[in-house]
Amino acid sequence: MKRRILGIVLSAVMMCSLLSGCGKSDETDSTNVSNAMQVQEESKDEGSNAVEASGDTYIGTDGTVYKKFDDVKLTMLINWNGGFKTATDQYNNEVAAAIREKIGVTVEFEGIMMSETEKLNLMFASGDMPDIINAPYWGGTGGETAVIKKAGSEGRLYAIEDLLDDYPHLAKSYNIGVISEAFLDNDLDYDGFEGHRYLIPQETAGDIADITNWGYGVFVRGDVLDALGVDGSTIKTYEDLYDLMVMAKEYGFKDVNGNDCIVATTYHEGWGLDQYQINFDQKKTSSYTTLEDGTLTYDSLTEEWVEKNLFIWKLVNEGLLDVECFKHTDAQADEKVGNGTALFAAAQYSVINNSTKLTGLYASNPELRYIPIGPMTYKDGSPLVQVEQEGRGGTPAIFFPSDSENIEAALTWLDFMNSEEGLILSKYGIEGDTFAYNEDGQPRLNADLLQRKAEGDATVDEELRQKGISYMHGRTLVADTSYTLFGEKEVGDADAADPNVEAYKLLRPVEQIPGYALNSLVSEYENYAVVSSFAFEGTTETDYKQRSYFAATEEEARQILLDYQEYLMTKENGIFQDYLEFVNEIANSHGNVAR
Repeated sequence: MKRRILGIVLSAVMMCSLLSGCGKSDETDSTNVSNAMQVQEESKDEGSNAVEASGDTYIGTDGTVYKKFDDVKLTMLINWNGGFKTATDQYNNEVAAAIREKIGVTVEFEGIMMSETEKLNLMFASGDMPDIINAPYWGGTGGETAVIKKAGSEGRLYAIEDLLDDYPHLAKSYNIGVISEAFLDNDLDYDGFEGHRYLIPQETAGDIADITNWGYGVFVRGDVLDALGVDGSTIKTYEDLYDLMVMAKEYGFKDVNGNDCIVATTYHEGWGLDQYQINFDQKKTSSYTTLEDGTLTYDSLTEEWVEKNLFIWKLVNEGLLDVECFKHTDAQADEKVGNGTALFAAAQYSVINNSTKLTGLYASNPELRYIPIGPMTYKDGSPLVQVEQEGRGGTPAIFFPSDSENIEAALTWLDFMNSEEGLILSKYGIEGDTFAYNEDGQPRLNADLLQRKAEGDATVDEELRQKGISYMHGRTLVADTSYTLFGEKEVGDADAADPNVEAYKLLRPVEQIPGYALNSLVSEYENYAVVSSFAFEGTTETDYKQRSYFAATEEEARQILLDYQEYLMTKENGIFQDYLEFVNEIANSHGNVAR
């Protein structure tokens, strides 16, 4: 009865505030809205999860007023090769039904099993488009981005710039810090769009706390430090690291099977190798180094680039680095780390731990737990952080066909999905069924479900998906604040988080570098495509570096690296020198540039 009365009160309040025929002054309208919010807060205090839908509107738990539709069904294309798992019944599952009860909209997803670019081309050529499309939009002039830009320039997309202010959870997706200034200027507000906005950037972090901290670093078996009497936190430079590796090699450690160990490894095709070299680097977001005179040069043309690669040559030459790591797979790396065969490993801390979970290493040999060294420092001695530019510089994006007859319903659904209420529904499900609130008022998956997930029960995720949980929010999130709101980015993270990994992330926090991304400006060079074809694309640089790692002498290795620098500066009649002059000119003339 209480909820029914609440609905009647809100219906009367909202109808008077929304219909011009009521003839109320602005002051009276404000009073009505204030009264509605007061009723809403009282309902929260009494345990209600949301103010009930009434009439043609629905007021969300955060006060957002949504138009309620009459059972509108929309389709959304998830344009990512590989398909898209959904509930078998996308209309009647618990989450979809709960959303429909509130705002009267249901969205059913479809995936693809083909090239994303090819699908976009086919879709625009045929004119057969769903109500909502989610696709890659990384910026620039290639791939899917070029197809979408062309479609927008030809008027095939729905212009939403005049609508966004009515959808507050979507509007913040354009804030600098959520997206980068360069991405906004060059891609979202692309000149060819002639002042229109067609795309909603997606999978962005709404705050610094919501940026994924990947926890990169160098990690060593704990027994190595114990046996050698070394405090891992004192390892700050590449010289410190080298000395520790030499000591570890000479000690003669064994893996869990009693086999000889390799000293250091990486994951697939050398992934993580840069963590061994990071002490040579400056803290920056671009691919350009600031020289002592203040000018910029390309990283690969510096002496530091030569020295950091000679350090890898030294590790290979002295048997300290796994020579297979440049070609091996993640599965092979899992075996080397999972059995403790590698004394050192470089990648993300969570990846290291996942390898050990596959073998049960810590259960059988807890003394072999991999722990972080350092963290190491930048060249200037400052502590390492996870450097991020101010906002993402390319994202998945959501857009709509120009002839959409359901744009309001689509935007209403997307905005609701990005509210705290919508996120709870799509990530956790229905209170009392699949989740409960903890003492801090944060949703947490039921203990029995978390326990089954922790035990590796793969059926849990499928059960939740059939209820409508998990599949919707992944392709609808914009300016994601899940961590800020719930204390966990993904459901179960807070309960399953490894305290060692979380402690390490505090030692190497995320730091945003403000300013216009230099890497976005340099593409304005008139012959950028020519420069990019030989300097930034393909495997040429990697080929030179790996040849140097296996050179017979340090002198030979150095010459190979210098040959690559010569290659850069002489290719295409020496155009790279002109390009560097442009880089310096634009960096100095553009104003606030993040170098």
